[in-house]
Amino acid sequence: MHGHYHPIVPEHAALYRVYRPQTFSAVVGQEHVTRTLRNAIANGQVAHAYLLSGVRGTGKTSIARLIAKAVNCPNAKDGEPCDRCENCVAIREGRSLDLIEIDAASNRGIDEMRDLRDKVRFAPSQGDYKVYVIDEAHQLTTEAFNALLKTLEEPPPHAIFVLATTESGKIPATIVSRTQRFDLRRIPHKGVVAQLGKIVEQEGQKAEPAALEAIARHAQGSLRDAESMLDMVIAFADGPITTKEVDDLLGASDWDETAALFDALAASDGAAGVELVGRLVDDGRDLRLFVRRAIEHTRALVLTRATGRVPETVSEQVAAKLRAQAKGLSLDQLAKIAKRLVETEQHLRTSEGTPLPLELAILDLVTSSEKTAPPPETARREPAPPAQRAPTPLPRSDPPRRDPTRAAVVAMADRRGPSSNEPVGARSPIVALDSVRRAWGELVDRTKERSIGKAAQLVKAEPIAVDGATIVIRFGDEFARALWQDKRRSELEQDLSVILSATVHVKCVRQPGAPEVVTATDDPMLRAFADTLGRPDRIMEIE
Repeated sequence: MHGHYHPIVPEHAALYRVYRPQTFSAVVGQEHVTRTLRNAIANGQVAHAYLLSGVRGTGKTSIARLIAKAVNCPNAKDGEPCDRCENCVAIREGRSLDLIEIDAASNRGIDEMRDLRDKVRFAPSQGDYKVYVIDEAHQLTTEAFNALLKTLEEPPPHAIFVLATTESGKIPATIVSRTQRFDLRRIPHKGVVAQLGKIVEQEGQKAEPAALEAIARHAQGSLRDAESMLDMVIAFADGPITTKEVDDLLGASDWDETAALFDALAASDGAAGVELVGRLVDDGRDLRLFVRRAIEHTRALVLTRATGRVPETVSEQVAAKLRAQAKGLSLDQLAKIAKRLVETEQHLRTSEGTPLPLELAILDLVTSSEKTAPPPETARREPAPPAQRAPTPLPRSDPPRRDPTRAAVVAMADRRGPSSNEPVGARSPIVALDSVRRAWGELVDRTKERSIGKAAQLVKAEPIAVDGATIVIRFGDEFARALWQDKRRSELEQDLSVILSATVHVKCVRQPGAPEVVTATDDPMLRAFADTLGRPDRIMEIE
């Protein structure tokens, strides 16, 4: 990669301004765009309108300015501006009258577009073309787009329009169809690292390769972000740049955080996942943004799992991590994770700042991954005598806990034989329901010593059945049921096991004997999720 760099701003200016590419060959990671533009300009096939779309920091504005330089450069060779002639220097220094940049965020109305339409008829002052760059074009109003439409359809021969946007989906189809569209990609990880290394060298600095790798991971494919971070790290380090200084200033990268979440999900470690959320909350992080990044991480894992290929924007270290995580998560699990994360992102909109929707989602995903498939119908037989019957667990809606004594507990229950309290078709209870009800008062007292709020919820709860080693507990409202079924279940199981002198599990319900059904129109958060899927009448079951 080569090209000319000129400090066109004061020495203390931001690095991304100092090292803005001044030729097409200096643009990093967008060869599919720059090659096409160079060939078109060299062959005299310049379009009257272009649409450049892509995430921040990938080169949209830089390419728009390069188009202006190339079409007005008398010394252009193979579509590449010379960056030395009067026109090139004027554009580079921001004083060319033939390059008009419009910020659509603050000039988004019909009056501004009418003014542009009136002025576009005037001939260029120096070069052959007047180039209008409309940045963040998606923020134009509908009326402004309509005013621009006729000009884009029949522009003067000396005018070129370049629309740049981060949200191409918001550009009307009538506008898009009148432009040549280029989608800019996230910059490949290697390209970002190479550019950072070049800047460090030209700035007379020294940096550990691992430190530049860490900065590139933080940037997530945005070269401008990477250059801004490098600027901060140089000021912070006051000497050679090391990985420790990058970590001290920037903290863990967003990718590292989402990777930690998926490590927890793959290991069925709900505590680690909830602890990660707690750290994010303590740091004042935006949980909705974190969830959106987790959705992108899920997509990368699906791609890796299904095709064996990883996204090209990631480093070798990240690629190795994705491959390792993909091996531990099936496509079915990834589909469930993606669905639940989309739902959680909707829930966080109405959660008034509480992280509970994300915490419950993590715990639900962890427990659902532990569920075992029910035995086939043909395998079910009439109960054998206790001494001969092997334990055969029936399907259950709550996940089995990973307890080393589980087999011994089931065997103990089987040896006790059927109980008078056992419903037809249920497993033999390990303890009598009356014993559980008598122990409930002691459980409430134990809980009250730790938390009066938790005890108040348990007072309103009632044991209603015992199925093998599982105690079914009815709660009066869904909020309490969800808390004790997911986040607090291990605490409840531990206390009951101590009081009853037997290892037991719990299942929390609102209505005995059947799963609870909630329609999407009954719950505002579920309704928002259903609307997102385009099925507002969808019925969702909460186990």
